[in-house]
Amino acid sequence: MRDKCLICFLILLSIVLVGWIGGWTRALKAGNEAYTDGDYHAAQIAFREAALQKLDSPLAHYNLGTALYRNKKFNEAIEAFREALAKHNGDTEATLNLAHIYYNLGNAEFKMGDLRRAIDAYRHARRLKPEDADAKHNLELALQLAQQQEDFARQQKADKNTEPQTEPNDIGEAEAAQLLKHLKKNENTRRQKLLQQQRKSGYRRNKDW
Repeated sequence: MRDKCLICFLILLSIVLVGWIGGWTRALKAGNEAYTDGDYHAAQIAFREAALQKLDSPLAHYNLGTALYRNKKFNEAIEAFREALAKHNGDTEATLNLAHIYYNLGNAEFKMGDLRRAIDAYRHARRLKPEDADAKHNLELALQLAQQQEDFARQQKADKNTEPQTEPNDIGEAEAAQLLKHLKKNENTRRQKLLQQQRKSGYRRNKDW
């Protein structure tokens, strides 16, 4: 009787496992098809289901990250890419390259304006795949923008330390302060627009697969 129960249990377990694996495969396939068709919302739903079906799959989390990225949900995409990195190991699916995860993580961090983390991710991608021209380009762009931000902050600090003293016959102190504040605001707006334009125009392709 015990042997018979054990056999029944094993049969039931195999049925459950087949259904579980089949559900993950179907969800992954549906997500890939939706993504290829440009329906990133449907792809996001399917990949999220695949990630739930197989929690230890870096591929499901990576694909979810790409769909979230396309939906401009960059914070969520970052979380998904980090999950993919955390679950990536030597037995990871051959179709998923570790350098690709770091590259796309860098892209998402870049979109969020976190240049420090974007630079770190691009450097990881470059170490893993030195011949990747896009990772090299985006790393150089992120480094350039980070330097410009530092230079701008340094210049603002210098300008603040060298503000001229108002002479008695000049305009009033309150009026001078207001004028200086207005000029700085305009300059800051101009510089930020320039950085945004560089970020949009100089950015290389999104590597999804």
